[in-house]
This record gives sequence, C-alpha cells and structure tokens, in this order.
Amino acid sequence: MTRYSKPVWQMVREASEEMKEFTAQDVREFIKKRYPEDNVNELTIGAQVIACAMNHPSAHHYSDRERFLWYLGNGRFRMASSEEMGQSMVSVSRTSTRSKLASRDELFTQIRNGQVRIPKSILEKMSLKENDFLAFVEGDKGNILLKKAELKIVE
Repeated sequence: MTRYSKPVWQMVREASEEMKEFTAQDVREFIKKRYPEDNVNELTIGAQVIACAMNHPSAHHYSDRERFLWYLGNGRFRMASSEEMGQSMVSVSRTSTRSKLASRDELFTQIRNGQVRIPKSILEKMSLKENDFLAFVEGDKGNILLKKAELKIVE
C-alpha cells in the first residue's frame, strides 16, 4: 500500500509529461500544487526524479523498475526519447559465453558505475534480458567481444 494517493514515481511521470525540460524543483512544485493533500516529502520527490532517470550517475542506487527520464546535466531532465527507452541496463561480469560486437569506443564510452547501456537491437540479437550478466573480452585484432555470461558460485 502506498503512503500517498499514488506512487511518487507516477506523480513524477505526470509532471514530466507536462514539461519539456525541468529540474527536480519544478517537479516538487508541480506535485505540491497537484497533490496538496498528500504532502509528499520533498526529498522523496527529488530521489524519485533521479531514480526515474535512465542515465543519471546516481540512478544505479535505485530500482530500475520505472525509468522514463533523461538526465541532461546541471540538474535538468526531460522525458526520454523512444530511442533512449529502447536501451536497457545490464550488469557487467567477467565470465563468458559468445557473440561479437561493435567498436571499443561504442561500448566503453557508455560504461558507468559497473553498468553499461546496450542498444535494444544487440540485446535482441543476443537474446539478452535485463540483469543478464555480460563479459567484455578482447579478441584478436583488437576487437571487443561481448559475451553472455553465467554467474557461478564456487564454495
């Protein structure tokens, strides 16, 4: 059961759908006006704005269940485009299996906090799902191989 009339992330979505670019403060003001009876905690709103941003450097601290915002820098956000929404977050691991991929720059410029955004087309080609483990392995001729990985716990 939610503490407020609806989950705060849904309030954040409503606010972001009505604004082109915005800050967390803009969202706080929107929610205060739209849901005055809920008296939503301002820190909760700020945290939810970050949690809903696909590419915010601190978003990895939150569940990635609802990610629909794009962080622009300097505290500014907007709704994520359909292309950005097509990317999915996957964990990086050091074990292996197989599949070949693009250039080093395309992959490694996207790594942040132990996570990397993989384009939807590659996820589909490799039959990967969210939270699958991956390995980046340097192949011959300097190619980077992206391999579906398996987590093994050895006692």
